[in-house]
Amino acid sequence: MRSLVPIVANQLMMLLLGLVGVKLITRLVPPDVNGLYTLFVSLTQIGPLITHSGITNHASRYWQREGNHAWIYARFLWTESWRGLRLLVPIVVLTVLIRALKDGNWIWCWLLPLLVVSNLALALNGIGSLVLNAAQRPWQMLLLSTVGNATRVLAPLGFAWMTTMSLGMLSVGYTLHGILIIGLLLALFHKAIGASKPDAARSVYWHQELKDYGGPFMLLGVGAWLLQYADRWIVEQSFGSAQAGLFGVALQLGGIIPTMAVGVLMQLYFPGIFQKSDHARTPDDWRTIARQCDRITIGFVALTLAGLLTLHLVAPMFTGWLIDDKYAAALPMLAAAGLVMLAALGNQFYYLLLQGQHNSSAMVKVMLMVAGLKTLASAVAAALSWNTFMVWLWLSPLVCMAVGRTMILRLALAPGTVARPAHNKTRD
Repeated sequence: MRSLVPIVANQLMMLLLGLVGVKLITRLVPPDVNGLYTLFVSLTQIGPLITHSGITNHASRYWQREGNHAWIYARFLWTESWRGLRLLVPIVVLTVLIRALKDGNWIWCWLLPLLVVSNLALALNGIGSLVLNAAQRPWQMLLLSTVGNATRVLAPLGFAWMTTMSLGMLSVGYTLHGILIIGLLLALFHKAIGASKPDAARSVYWHQELKDYGGPFMLLGVGAWLLQYADRWIVEQSFGSAQAGLFGVALQLGGIIPTMAVGVLMQLYFPGIFQKSDHARTPDDWRTIARQCDRITIGFVALTLAGLLTLHLVAPMFTGWLIDDKYAAALPMLAAAGLVMLAALGNQFYYLLLQGQHNSSAMVKVMLMVAGLKTLASAVAAALSWNTFMVWLWLSPLVCMAVGRTMILRLALAPGTVARPAHNKTRD
C-alpha cells in the first residue's frame, strides 16, 4: 500500500504537467512551428528506443539479479550507454542529412549536437527509471519522473519565450532539460561513481549477455519508434507542418490517458511477471502467466477507452481555458490521437511474456510485423484523405492488438517452450 501512494502520485503529476504543457504550447507556439518541433522531439527517441534499447532492457531484466553488486553493474550500464554513441551518432547524422536535403532547410544540421545530447539523456533516463522500478524504489522514481516531466515542459518553452519562439530555441531548451536529467541521475546513483570496475570474467559475461539478449532490441526499437512517431511524420508530409502541429497537441493530450494507464499497471505488475517467469518450468506455468497478461491487458484497454470516451465528451469545454483558439481544430482529433498510443502500447504486457522467456527474436518478429502493418496502413490512408486517415486511427488498436496477441501467444506457448536457464541464474 505504501508503494501505491508514489505510483498514483507519479501518474497525477504526469497528468498535471501534461495539461500544463498543452496549455502553454497552444498559447505560445504557432502550429507550424510546433509541427516541426514535434518532429525534433520524435528524433530524440532514437537513443531510448533503438540504439540504447538493448542496454535498457538488460537493466530492467537483470537489476534484481545483480543486487549483490548493484553499483558495479550501474557503472557498467553508464559506461555502455556512452559507448552507444558510436552507433547513435551515425544514425542521427544520416537522418538529419536526409531531412535537410529533402527540405533544403539546413537548420536540421545545426540541431545535430542537440539531438545527440538529448538522445543520450533520454536513454539514460529510461535506464534509470526502469532500474528504480525493478529495485522497487517508487519514491525516487517519482522524483525522477516529476523533474523530467517538469523540465521537459518548462525548459523548451521558457528558453524560447526569453529568446524567440522558433524550432531552434525550443530545441535548445529541450536539450537543457536533458542535461538536467543527467545531473539528477548522477545524484540518484552517486554510489556508482566510486564503484570499482567489474572484474574481467564478469565484464565478459555481461557483454556477451548484452549481445545475446539485448542485441535484437534494436530492431524491436525500430518497430516501437514507428508505432509511436511515424504518424507525426506522415501527417507533416501529407498535410503540412501546421496540421502536424495540431495533431501533435492532440497526441500530447490524448496520449496522457493510455500512458498513465500503462504506467500504473507496469509499476504494479512488471517485476512480479519477471519473478514468475524465472520460476516457470512447465507449459502450464507459462499459460498461467499468459492468462495474467490477458487480465492486465483487458484492464489497460478498459481504462484507456473509458478515459478517451470521457475526453471526447468533455473536449469542447477545453477551448479557451486549456487550448487556445488557434488550436481548436485539434479537439476533434483527441480520441483518435489517444488510440495511436493505445495501438503502440496495446501488446506491452504480452511482450513481458516473451521477455521473461528471453526470447528477444520473437519479440522482434511481432513488433516489426505490427509496426510495419500500422505504418503502411497509415501512409496509404493519409494518401487518400484526412478523414480516411482518422478512420484508420480509430481501427488501428484493434488490428495491432489482434495481430500482436495472436503471434505472441503462438510463440510463447509453443510446445516445449521453456525459459533459457543460462540467463536465469545469478552470476556470482
